[in-house]
Amino acid sequence: MFFANPLFLIGLVAVGVPIVVHLFSFRRYRKVYFSNVERIEELRDETRRQSQLRQWLLLSARILAIVFLVLAFAQPVIPIRNQQLQAGGTVVSLYVDNSFSMQGLDAEGPLLEQARRKVNEIVMAYKPSDRFQLLTNDMQGSQFRWLNRDEVLMALDDMDVSPHTVMLSEVMRRQHDFLMQAQAANRHAYIISDFQQTTADLSALPVDTAVFSTIVHLEAADMNNLYVDSLQMDAPAYHRGSVVTMRAVIRNAGDVAVEKVPVRLYVNGRQRALGTVDLPADGQAVVPLKYVAEEDGVMDCYVEITDYPLTFDDRLYFSVNVSSQLRVLSIGKENPYLKRLFASDSAVVYHHSDEGNIDFAHLNANDFVILDELSSIPTGLVQALVSFVEDGGSLLVVPGVKADISGYNDLLLRLHAPLLGEWNPQGGRVLSLAREASLYRGVFEGRTNDMELPLVKACYRLNATAASVVEPLISMADGSDYLCATAFALGQVYLVASPLEPVFTDFVQQALFVPTFFNMALYSRPCLRTYYPVSYESFIPLSLSDGVERGQVRLSLADGGYELIPDLRISGGHPSILLHGQLSTPGNYHVVSGSRVVEGLSFNYSRRESDMRFYSRGQTEELLAHKTGYSVVRNSQKSLEQYVHQLSDGIPLWRWCVWGVLLMLLVEILILRWPFVR
Repeated sequence: MFFANPLFLIGLVAVGVPIVVHLFSFRRYRKVYFSNVERIEELRDETRRQSQLRQWLLLSARILAIVFLVLAFAQPVIPIRNQQLQAGGTVVSLYVDNSFSMQGLDAEGPLLEQARRKVNEIVMAYKPSDRFQLLTNDMQGSQFRWLNRDEVLMALDDMDVSPHTVMLSEVMRRQHDFLMQAQAANRHAYIISDFQQTTADLSALPVDTAVFSTIVHLEAADMNNLYVDSLQMDAPAYHRGSVVTMRAVIRNAGDVAVEKVPVRLYVNGRQRALGTVDLPADGQAVVPLKYVAEEDGVMDCYVEITDYPLTFDDRLYFSVNVSSQLRVLSIGKENPYLKRLFASDSAVVYHHSDEGNIDFAHLNANDFVILDELSSIPTGLVQALVSFVEDGGSLLVVPGVKADISGYNDLLLRLHAPLLGEWNPQGGRVLSLAREASLYRGVFEGRTNDMELPLVKACYRLNATAASVVEPLISMADGSDYLCATAFALGQVYLVASPLEPVFTDFVQQALFVPTFFNMALYSRPCLRTYYPVSYESFIPLSLSDGVERGQVRLSLADGGYELIPDLRISGGHPSILLHGQLSTPGNYHVVSGSRVVEGLSFNYSRRESDMRFYSRGQTEELLAHKTGYSVVRNSQKSLEQYVHQLSDGIPLWRWCVWGVLLMLLVEILILRWPFVR
């Protein structure tokens, strides 16, 4: 507590006046003689005790009346924080949570509209000379500058719901950093939010004694919400004629179970699949959906449900880039089994090149390269193949029996793949197959575990090096790998331990041969994400390569109406784009180079806002109880203008002192006039 006019406290010496009057009573008593005083003595003792009590009560009332009167002139104030408002100016940072959840309603209407009113009250309570910052989820550069009162109110009128999702701790760190840059003695921060649990990381809020932060807690009525949470694809790539299978994850963020919710799949504007799902309270379910990729190129897709009142998360957009013809090149001995596999498929362009007739200049134009039993691998071919894999191509190495092992190992060492060891003429039995490997995704669904495995009659031993990060695909009984995969840069290297001939293995005659080697070619295209959040801030890799270096690309909505030019970067021949926060509308987008659509990208609102669980005001106070410099406005209906005045000036008590004076005077009158105490 402090006093606005502490000099008036000198008036407390006036307390001595009623004390002196009490101690030196000037009233004189008369003696009266009676013949029988027995009963009068009892009455006199009782009257004396009442008179003494009356005198003490009068003294207390008079002393308190003087004390309250002096305090009223001294104007005591209780500060609501540890330090008083200092001279030197005030800066105020205001954060308004304008996320989708702020569209919730309570008795006074939408929470976002209430937040506008709260900001208006706060701003009008400060002095016109004070400076302000208005911060929202958009986190735009224009918001990191100081505004006067009128500019804040204008910016407040332009504020709308934002699709961007930010953590509360990040917002407050930016608030505090910006406030600390200001040359001002007083720094205030306000946070106006519904405190959704997925974004309000209260335990991570910064503690800064130089900034006093006020929490304005808004609460909406309970909301239930159904939404499409995510999507899982059954394969990393597809070609024309493939059956595209996906699993849509539908979530119920409410406390009431729902049944028979329709889930629709749209492809290029047409409904292609329909499913239904039952959802428990606060639970989720997976809905399988399928369709056939009938065309090459970009397929604009989305999964949709119907739910009210929140609709921003009822649709999940995704893109499927169906590969055109795969380009497969076989170098060396032309394997009849591999040739029959690839040459008979219309989705594959198959070429063969002799060992001495290799076109190094066009090697990177292929998607999948097979080194089939080369007698030796020249240095020029080693360098070309390393560059091919680095750029995202897939390489299959099939060693020959009489091959130059040192040349093979030179290539494998540079690709961080296992090296060829000694030749084992006895071979061995295949023990296991990596059914969960990405190469076999979707291959073994519904199949039994008694599938016949290949028999290896003779093979090399594969020796992993310290730099090798190997994914075993087919393993033998002695613990060695017969077929393995190694990721290198953007590409894949597959290594088989024996020539693909019946004399060395019956692998080429089994059903497993087809999906194994065809998927190597199919997955040789870069596996891109099917969708991104609209607020994605990192580089997005593109699979296109032709023509990018010669001009810019554009990103446009598939149905038109919106277009932007992203920042195009090409590193090591790999193009990628950066959006710089330009995108705010979800949907299916096309990457356009010139007049040609070369790729599809999809963007969605973050699902972090879909979980309708909020901290109550009591929980917020409890979580912030151990943090200094924070104050929670307990009553959201309280006038924030009055709160700001109290924040600056403290809680004045002079009115209570005046009421205390009047109360003590009333007590004195009652004591003097109450017959019981006479």
